[in-house]
Amino acid sequence: MAKQIGETDIVAVANENPKIKATCKVFVVRNMDDSEIHFDSSLNVNSLEISGVDYSQNTVADIKEKITTNLSIEIVNYQNQKLQDTDIVGTGSKILVKEDDKILRKYQIIIYGDANGDGKINSIDLLVLQRHILGIENLDGIFKKACNIAKNGKKPTSVDLLLIQRHILGLQIIEQ
Repeated sequence: MAKQIGETDIVAVANENPKIKATCKVFVVRNMDDSEIHFDSSLNVNSLEISGVDYSQNTVADIKEKITTNLSIEIVNYQNQKLQDTDIVGTGSKILVKEDDKILRKYQIIIYGDANGDGKINSIDLLVLQRHILGIENLDGIFKKACNIAKNGKKPTSVDLLLIQRHILGLQIIEQ
């Protein structure tokens, strides 16, 4: 538990060879109050996860319009690359709430059906989920959760695969 706000360096040195060392900068920031940020009612905020993003209106500018705060907002993709206002927000993207360039809070976005984080629901997502179901590639964390279209807390199955397919064909829209 931090004793005060500030920054410090933590240095680790190998016992066997003192020439081997690593340094890590640690920032202790103030605790952000929930009243300092408000999300439009169209977004579902569950702890630090946000769903309910309309996948047809999911640019950075669209998302920022749904957030009210006096703090600064930056949105990065799942690879932590900063997104511009016209870029599409996808599963795994993060909303960084900042003050003086320090992150106070980090929210993660889920777009159900978006298995690869590109913000679209298409045949690539079908392929990614199919590879997961067959055990060829493993989906983890937020991507696994985004593939659970039924939102029942279980692992994604062929039923979820069919729901994504129905969405792509326009037969049934995935509820965000």
